[in-house]
Amino acid sequence: MKAQRRKLLFGGIMLAIPVLFFVLLEAGLRVAGYGNAYPLFMQVPGAETYRIQNRGVANRYFSQQARVPTSIGDAFLAEKAPGTYRVFVQGGSSAAGYPYYYGGSPSRMLQQRLQQTYPGRRVEVINTAMAAVNSYTLLDFVPEIIEQQPDAVLIYAGHNEFYGALGIGSAESLGKSRFVVRSYLALQQFRTVQLLRSALAGIAGGIGGRSGGGVPGATLMERMVGEQEIPFGSPVYHAGIEQYRANLRGMLDAYSEAGVPVFVATVASNERDHPPFLSAPAGDEAAWTQELNAILPVLRDEGAAAALTRLDELAARDSLAADVHYLRGRALDQLERFEEARQAFVLAKDRDRLRFRASEDINRVIREEANRPGAYVVEAREALSAASPGGVIDSQLMLEHLHPNVDGYFILADAFYEAMLADGGLGGASPVPASRARTEVLLTPVDSLFGAYRVMQLMGSWPFEAPGTAWTDTLVARTPLEEVTLALFRGDASWLEATTAWMGYQSRQGNHRSVLLTALAQIQQYPFLPAPYASAGEALLRQRRADEALVYFGAALEREESAEVREVIGDIHAAKGDHAEALDAYRQATVLDATNPDYALKLGRSHALLGDTLAAETALERFALRHPDDERVTRVLEALRARR
Repeated sequence: MKAQRRKLLFGGIMLAIPVLFFVLLEAGLRVAGYGNAYPLFMQVPGAETYRIQNRGVANRYFSQQARVPTSIGDAFLAEKAPGTYRVFVQGGSSAAGYPYYYGGSPSRMLQQRLQQTYPGRRVEVINTAMAAVNSYTLLDFVPEIIEQQPDAVLIYAGHNEFYGALGIGSAESLGKSRFVVRSYLALQQFRTVQLLRSALAGIAGGIGGRSGGGVPGATLMERMVGEQEIPFGSPVYHAGIEQYRANLRGMLDAYSEAGVPVFVATVASNERDHPPFLSAPAGDEAAWTQELNAILPVLRDEGAAAALTRLDELAARDSLAADVHYLRGRALDQLERFEEARQAFVLAKDRDRLRFRASEDINRVIREEANRPGAYVVEAREALSAASPGGVIDSQLMLEHLHPNVDGYFILADAFYEAMLADGGLGGASPVPASRARTEVLLTPVDSLFGAYRVMQLMGSWPFEAPGTAWTDTLVARTPLEEVTLALFRGDASWLEATTAWMGYQSRQGNHRSVLLTALAQIQQYPFLPAPYASAGEALLRQRRADEALVYFGAALEREESAEVREVIGDIHAAKGDHAEALDAYRQATVLDATNPDYALKLGRSHALLGDTLAAETALERFALRHPDDERVTRVLEALRARR
């Protein structure tokens, strides 16, 4: 009996040793400050009443990337104010608004329009989307989003499902098992797991890394690809689709339990103007290519009808080859058989073995899974199609393979807007027409040009160019706009610095409408900073919109007291003949800065205009005692005394 007890005790001790080792290791790592919890949201430094997405949160999902993607950084109140309508956006780079971000993001367009539709409520739209993430990241964000008391969640995602972080074809993949990936993410909070992950990533990097990681200057798009060829209908393809289904279902279940309505949009890409990245025939590739090449002169010289007959024959022989479907689409397009052309282009896109564009199976999953109470399908793809020539999405709305241009993003935002109005969750509305909302989009010239530079960089790299090709920056600034934007593009200036420099240039040119647009864009990005509000107020004042200017100057003061802003407010009231209000503003300016003679003179003048010359003398005497050498104040004071 004693021997058995000793045996059990010994066994317990042996089991406890490794547990104790890891407990002590974890404690030691935490005490030493190793690792990070990477919460989704954090306080804004210097503006603790606001929260913002943690710029390091993507480190949860990327172990082999020196730089990780970030969101556009929407700030929102840490304590949700009564009456606030709070919306969160989830997705990848398109949902984030690549390549423009900021005012070019569909979420910013939506927020601006919703705020105008419901002026009596505070509307917050917080975009958590990031490049190169898929449904695993989105699902992992859900509990922390629910903690922030959302009134609605918008999802536009699906293109990154295979190559996004932890995706089945990604360079960061952990395999096909959702259980393994979800367990890994749950364990990420432990510093021991972070240490092990870093060690494994270092070993992987030391032996050459994964696909794309070793190419100097490679884009994130290139670095994330692990398994390039994923044939349509293959086991890996089906596993990726089911991965998306299971994760989307998990998101919808969690939001449903929390009582949060979810709007899930179908995804769109460039159909007409973007051929498949990678096509492969079932048989001899050389013979297949020769046959296709022989049809190109027929399409050019004999016409689309003649070429279509031969293309139909090839498609019947090999329905999984993407390139033949794309050429069929071009032929049908020329014949103005647009619906058939669209179907052919979609077949080509779906059979593209390099899976950067979501197949229609992703949209099928969206429609099936979001067909439940509390969830809404937003037909964004159909909206983009309806706005395209012949109903086929092309470069009129797309920049490259899948990122919309500004007009495309507006259509995406409009689709969400109309769906939210139809839901009626916000109550009575005063809808803002799309034609008006489009003219008010806060996309600055800096953002527009920066987006063009980003697209040039993307298109100059794989898979748009040969593997190993890195885009070379040979850009030269020839205008003030190019100068500030290139500084931003090259990392020599922040977005705030670049847009502020552009505002300064536009102000010197007398273009106060441009100054106002840029200031409003800065307010969207930094609602806690006083300077953008003051800049907006100044631009409005220069446009003779004094009452509107007062609102923005008042907002600037709510964020930080300023003698200069108080003086401007006093000047506005004085110009309107409201000398009592002017007096109050000038008095506060003198309290904030007792050394400025202008404030003292304007304060004295306001007293005098209100008939109180004694108070005017007292105010000026108080200043003169401290600054006896100021001749202007002395002269005015003497003139007042002479009038007695």
